[in-house]
Amino acid sequence: MKKILTSLIVLLVLVGCGSGDVELSTVEKIQEKGELVLLTEATFPPFEYASNEAGSVDGITGVDIEFGKALAEKLGVTLKVVDMDFDSLTLALQGGKGDLIAAGMTANPDRAKIVDFSQTYFDNGLYIIVPEGSDIKSSADLVGKKVAVQQGTTGNDFVDKIEGAEALTFGGMVEAGMAVSNGNADASVMDILTAEIIVYNNPGLLLLSDSVESEETAIAVQKGNESLMNVINELLDELQANDQLQVWFDNHFEALLNE
Repeated sequence: MKKILTSLIVLLVLVGCGSGDVELSTVEKIQEKGELVLLTEATFPPFEYASNEAGSVDGITGVDIEFGKALAEKLGVTLKVVDMDFDSLTLALQGGKGDLIAAGMTANPDRAKIVDFSQTYFDNGLYIIVPEGSDIKSSADLVGKKVAVQQGTTGNDFVDKIEGAEALTFGGMVEAGMAVSNGNADASVMDILTAEIIVYNNPGLLLLSDSVESEETAIAVQKGNESLMNVINELLDELQANDQLQVWFDNHFEALLNE
């Protein structure tokens, strides 16, 4: 009975969070409360990662946090960063737990059914990490292998579609990479920048040269929130025009090497 009741409660919560009763986090509402709440998952360097260095917010820094700070400044409010599991982000946004998702998120058709995406701010791609000496040379060789991925990501989706491959899910991409380094997985599939950082800092790992899937990274807001989306796209235009986005990527990428 406990299990049945618990399941019913969870179902009701999910339905409630996904309902149309949640008020949109428009620019006016954000400015009224004086705070911009950014939802993220802080194990995806250089987009977001734990840090207490100057410039971090709520113990998190990265390119997406830099963007959040710039957006908060543009709106004249303070920034709050909320860290949670990656596969909980869209539900939390729908439920009004935050104003936007900035988490290195791929704008794919499934997610676009429940959130609205900004213009692309990074052209991403999925790559394979293997140990030195591995017989894995491409995604075709993942059949019959244990492949470490971050739960709820497009890397997870990619491996799930390979018949015969076993997806080992982890809370973060760094954890997934370490599973390969420790010999607990045969390979890992993840986004390129994080893969490069992991391989650089862990001798004995190799990054296969060919992308297995191209992706576009964007900011997410609640469905129909044109007010906030317009400001986000305007800011992205400004940051791309003055190369500030590239500066943030370069600075955080270099800071993470040899950590």
